[in-house]
Amino acid sequence: MNLKEMFIDSIKYSIKGRWEFLFLGLLLYSLSAILFFVGKFPLSALLFIPWTLFLLIEGGYVANIVESTIWGSDTYPKFENFKNLIWRGLKEIIIVLIYLIIPTFLLIILFFDLILFNVDLPTLILFLLFIVSLFLSFLMVQGAIIHYEYNHSKFKSAFEIITILKKLRKMGIGKFISSFLVVILITIIIEPSLTEFSEEIHPIFAAIFELLFLPFVTILIARFTGLIGRHHFKED
Repeated sequence: MNLKEMFIDSIKYSIKGRWEFLFLGLLLYSLSAILFFVGKFPLSALLFIPWTLFLLIEGGYVANIVESTIWGSDTYPKFENFKNLIWRGLKEIIIVLIYLIIPTFLLIILFFDLILFNVDLPTLILFLLFIVSLFLSFLMVQGAIIHYEYNHSKFKSAFEIITILKKLRKMGIGKFISSFLVVILITIIIEPSLTEFSEEIHPIFAAIFELLFLPFVTILIARFTGLIGRHHFKED
């Protein structure tokens, strides 16, 4: 299955669900609504507790979509066992944070370098190193998540770097980067732009957008990632 076929399949899959789709939409809308109310009244910081739980549940459900897709399922996984969803979401966040250690370290150095020395040649080199390390880290994260879900969420499998690199080479680095860029295009450019546009039109339109479009995009990306694992990231 090529990239075009995977993308079309992901779109069709994303509009299949009913209750799971609507529940995910409510979950994503709740995340946005909670952030809006933080700071609006005393003790509002306590809202970060349900916000964190909702975020982890959303992350765990997305992980379920990726894993079920890798193993051949073409239907939505059900929202159940919220304790397991929270745990899965937490593990995925930890995986991402570990892979971002190097670019984060470079960013901290860059920040202090700008304060102390302003902009000079070493600063520009450091900035380029940060950009390259960030791109490579996100690339490895996607490969790690696929390999991790292929191994039924065994945490240590996300850090089997040599195995992950072998799988990337077998798939073709160019093909994997192209797949990765599709995800980046949707998550960093298209989704934020449309979200900002909807908020400028009317609050009601923004609410409808968050209830319907955001879960669609979230599911589409999870499905697309799972299809990469199913068709191009297979075990030897």
